[in-house]
Amino acid sequence: MKIGVVVLVLISILILIKSYESKVKGYVGEKLVAKKLSKLNKRKYKIINNLLLKTLKGTAQIDHIVISQYGIFVIETKNYKGIITGNEYDDNWNQILFNNKEVLRNPIKQNNGHIKALKDVIPALRYKKINSIILFTKRSNLKVNTETTVIYYNKVNKVIKRSRKKEFTKEEVDYIYKKLNELNIDCFKQRVVHVKNVKRNIKEAEKKLRKNKCPRCGGKLKKKKGKYGKFKRCKNYPECTFRINI
Repeated sequence: MKIGVVVLVLISILILIKSYESKVKGYVGEKLVAKKLSKLNKRKYKIINNLLLKTLKGTAQIDHIVISQYGIFVIETKNYKGIITGNEYDDNWNQILFNNKEVLRNPIKQNNGHIKALKDVIPALRYKKINSIILFTKRSNLKVNTETTVIYYNKVNKVIKRSRKKEFTKEEVDYIYKKLNELNIDCFKQRVVHVKNVKRNIKEAEKKLRKNKCPRCGGKLKKKKGKYGKFKRCKNYPECTFRINI
């Protein structure tokens, strides 16, 4: 009986450590990017880090957003170790570490959700082009095939400065920056709720996948073969576009 209790306690401690490590790694990655972005010319680029917005569907957390006359850049940061594989349209990518394969949500689609949230809260941006950038730290080895910019974090400023055509006026830049700061949820309690909701949604999606069901609509998943290899697609395609590599 005592041994069972000890084992249960040890398992609980390991779970807590793993959860804590994940949060720390994410925090470190975001801090590295924030430091890099801070070197951009402050007269030309306005930066907001860790932006939390309330939308009709809940909340959306954006790691970094850069606002300038040369465009708006929404940035998602990942601090994963190992080989990262995936393409533009998969719902999930793979992390390969020591011959073990883990699944992670496609950060491009994740960031597309952030861009949609941004356009929802500021209607003036609805028909404007918003640039998506996905950053990985050098702990990872990127093996991805994408149209969206997916790069190592140290190259982010160079990519941003490539955009030289003016898309916004100075007044529009000031308005967007001010509005987003006003909308930013800076309440610790609400941020905790956001994290809990994200974790709950991930668990629900994983549960459906184990039952070979689409995490979006609940439809059965069918095996297919395409340009990027074998994958599973929802039987309700094209109404539902969910797909996952196998």
